[in-house]
Amino acid sequence: MSIFAAMKRNLSIGLLILVVLIACTKRDCDFLSPINSQDEGYTTLLDSVETIICDAKGILVSDTILMPALAFYDEDSTCRHLWMQARCHYLLGSLLYGQDKMEQATTQLLQALNLLDAHFEASQAPVGRLYSKIHFITSRIAHIFSDEQSSTQLGRLGLDYASAVGDTSWMLRSMANISLLYERFGKAGEGDSAYYYCDGGLAITDARHFPYETAMLENALANSLRHSHQYDSALLHFAKARELIDTTFILYYRNCVEMAFIYYLRQEYDLAVAYLEKAYETNDEHFKAQAAFGLADCYEEMGDTLKAMPYYNLVKTYQEKQVLRANHNGEAMPMLNEYLRDKAASNNRAARLWISMVIGLLVLMVFVAFFVYHRRYKKKMAEQHEVISRDLQEARGTLEAKEMETLRLKAVAIYNDRLNNTGKRIIEVFNGAYPEALAQLKATYPDLNETELDICVFSFFGFRVKEMADILDLRENTVAKYRSNIKKKTQNEAIEGLIGPFLS
Repeated sequence: MSIFAAMKRNLSIGLLILVVLIACTKRDCDFLSPINSQDEGYTTLLDSVETIICDAKGILVSDTILMPALAFYDEDSTCRHLWMQARCHYLLGSLLYGQDKMEQATTQLLQALNLLDAHFEASQAPVGRLYSKIHFITSRIAHIFSDEQSSTQLGRLGLDYASAVGDTSWMLRSMANISLLYERFGKAGEGDSAYYYCDGGLAITDARHFPYETAMLENALANSLRHSHQYDSALLHFAKARELIDTTFILYYRNCVEMAFIYYLRQEYDLAVAYLEKAYETNDEHFKAQAAFGLADCYEEMGDTLKAMPYYNLVKTYQEKQVLRANHNGEAMPMLNEYLRDKAASNNRAARLWISMVIGLLVLMVFVAFFVYHRRYKKKMAEQHEVISRDLQEARGTLEAKEMETLRLKAVAIYNDRLNNTGKRIIEVFNGAYPEALAQLKATYPDLNETELDICVFSFFGFRVKEMADILDLRENTVAKYRSNIKKKTQNEAIEGLIGPFLS
């Protein structure tokens, strides 16, 4: 019966754990599951748009395509709809970023962050991956406006969020991004940091599963080597990056521009022109302008001014657009800087809270340690006091025993001398040592007469009946009768110890 009972109990516990796990899994994943066919349709749409954005293939998508989805999810404030709203704002911000509408993009991305915060507070569900994506794009926006501090802070936040949820893809992208930022703002000593991020990313990546991310890291590493004038190694890594991507990726055209720049520095203008012409085929206006600027310079160096002039005009037009964009998007960086200040203030509050908790815990530990020490100290002192008291009591008992033995020896000596008034002299010796003893004994037992008190003293000294009879000049029977009377009057059979309590 005991075996079957144990099996039944274990089966019940296992079923209970299974139910709890199913409930927890459902709670964590419900916000990701579509609730109806319309929701499922919008989810598919958002997945398609995000694939285009994340693969960075430069396909132009209108931001209006997301408006119906955003309106649909704005109608409800459930956990899933909060997350989907955040996703819509993130994708909308990404599309606006691709259209050079930085101020509008920043507004949408910050709105997405606010919705993610609300979603996290409501569900405690993991959303670090989307946090990482948003910080990656806002870092690129700060990079465009040459804000060194904000771009690196946002880039590191993106890497932290990706690391927190174990998203390898966005970890690698963030590492490549941070490396490029170090190179872009080129401070002394930070080239090593750029190389460190690239090398670290390449150490954990797998080109078969993460070809685009690996290409980003190879490209960033090549840039680091280019800035340190290691042109051959840089070209090698640029070539590795090109093997992992095709012409559908914007990174392909960036790679062409950067390789052309190396050939330009080495005065190999034909190769530089070949790569710049490939880069000029892109739809991305930024890299198209870079390619045009490079082609104009190359043709100028080659002495072909007629071919250079159209490209110079294109660059001039692009620069005018850049001035207009800077004026139009003037509020993008103030918004990002305000977000970073709020983030720093929140982190400071959290740090102060943790510090307060740690200090409180340390104070509590000190108090507990003092309390325990105090208890142990009191216990130890009590034990020492007990030992000392016992030793003193033993010493006092030993001393009293020696004193009593000395008195007995004196009494015996008096008896052995056989002088007159032997009994009286023994009583005087006793009274000299304990002057109050006989008076206290008489007060306690008032029926005792003087002879009976003397017999109590002689018994204390250990005299036998015969010796007491000699001292008192009485017969032994009379002494025995006195002893019998003493026992009756005191209700105590041990006459020898009768006087002992009155000796202190």
